[in-house]
Amino acid sequence: MKKHKWPLLLFLAGLLILLYPHIAQFINSQMQRSQVEEFRTALDDLPDDDVDDLLDRARQYNEEISRDLEGLRDPWGDHQELMTTYHDLGFDDKNMFGAIEIPKLELWIPIYLGSSEAVLSKGVGQVEGSSLPLGGKSTHTVLAGHRGMSTKAMFRDLDQLYPGDVFYIHTMGETLEYRVTEQEVIYPTDTDSLEIREGKDLATLLTCHPYRHNYQRLLIHGERTG
Repeated sequence: MKKHKWPLLLFLAGLLILLYPHIAQFINSQMQRSQVEEFRTALDDLPDDDVDDLLDRARQYNEEISRDLEGLRDPWGDHQELMTTYHDLGFDDKNMFGAIEIPKLELWIPIYLGSSEAVLSKGVGQVEGSSLPLGGKSTHTVLAGHRGMSTKAMFRDLDQLYPGDVFYIHTMGETLEYRVTEQEVIYPTDTDSLEIREGKDLATLLTCHPYRHNYQRLLIHGERTG
């Protein structure tokens, strides 16, 4: 009996090792979804005047950067520090600013401001210099996420999104729907397609490319519907 015990234990140990990343990803996915629900509940508890004040400041920021794109930064470049403007507005990178929902990939991921490694390890980051994810004419928010982590799916399967697919950005009291218009691969210095377009309401999802490498960027461009 004993001589059959060790092979069985080794088999079970190997099976657990193989299954661990998938189990961890599932658990983390549920945790992220729970965080999103907590965020939405917390917003419901905020006085309307406080929410309006936050939105006014955020929209003012978007208006200002629509005239100045020099702050746009690649999240995996050498400049990952949070722009001080966020702090001046009363925001930081510790609290959720919204959430992204991608039905095709069954993803709900918190959105944080900035794209430092600390932010990208816990959710999706709004790339510094792009519009805050609130929608509106002449805005272009760029949301960056890792191409998957050992225990979190994140943007691993982003390449499965094609023109016609939709994703949602849940903001303070509003849900914005974006329809994918293009899938694009660029080098980190090629930021022309991330610029704000006059009168357009755009959102781009960004991750490293190819998978397990980071010398290029995979972009999923979306335009607001409705």
